[in-house]
Amino acid sequence: MSCYRLALLIFLIQVARGLSEVTAPCEPGFSEQGYTFSVTRKVLERGRILGKVKFDSCSSAPRALFLPEDTRFRIISDGTVTVKRQITLHRGSTSFVLNAWDVGGKKHSVPIYVWNEQDQQVSA
Repeated sequence: MSCYRLALLIFLIQVARGLSEVTAPCEPGFSEQGYTFSVTRKVLERGRILGKVKFDSCSSAPRALFLPEDTRFRIISDGTVTVKRQITLHRGSTSFVLNAWDVGGKKHSVPIYVWNEQDQQVSA
């Protein structure tokens, strides 16, 4: 077998291996079924960071457009959840739905729970 044929054979084997290693397609959406953020006070001041959500829109852009159904909260494009205006957790907790859109324009929603650890311990 000539060197040319041997090199061609090795190349074809490598290409065939590469084709068999197909990656799974991207699945857009949130990384969790729901997010819970605990706080240690009843009154949450404006600007307080509660945590972060992770959303994959299956695009090259690492950021997403988020729209919370509760206007007292704001979600920055990197997924950071913040308090937009002061909130008092009268019952020790609150919840809302967060919406985001993937690259195809499909809406994805996830529940967000905010609860006061101290209120929960007192009532238990």
